[in-house]
Amino acid sequence: NKDMAKIQNISDIHPTLGFTEFDILEKYRKSFNESELGRLHSVFPFEVMAKNMGLSENRLGRRNIFSPSAKIAIMVLKAYTGLSDRHLVEHLNGTDVLRNHDRSVFPITNYKIVSAIRNEIASCLDIESLQEILATHWKPYLENLHVCMTDATCYESHMRFPTDMKLLW
Repeated sequence: NKDMAKIQNISDIHPTLGFTEFDILEKYRKSFNESELGRLHSVFPFEVMAKNMGLSENRLGRRNIFSPSAKIAIMVLKAYTGLSDRHLVEHLNGTDVLRNHDRSVFPITNYKIVSAIRNEIASCLDIESLQEILATHWKPYLENLHVCMTDATCYESHMRFPTDMKLLW
């Protein structure tokens, strides 16, 4: 009972201690969630997508550095940043976003891991079921559900040098 009182006293004091790791991590999470990248992260159901694709935690061989949902998040991050595989790995190594992920081994030394993840996802990707997951998840955020729009951009396919620059643009 005496020891329990000490534990309770420490837990009563804990919220008043300044600069604890918990506070710093909480501030980091809050700032990430308020950032553009954090908002982008919040609109994807990564866990559901990974489960639907059949991306597995357990497989033979080396342990995965990234969880199935993290693999999809990396592909979203790659599309968002427009970085090459090599530069994306350099970016990941230079930020704390994934460094705090307890499964991760940093620094990542093989930039080809991004290509391996892309190939793994491509091998089990079913666009129609993924579209259904995203449409269901995003439906509360969408307006004018009765309107269907499509991209009508056209590209000339048989261009030869020299070609008018206006056509290229």
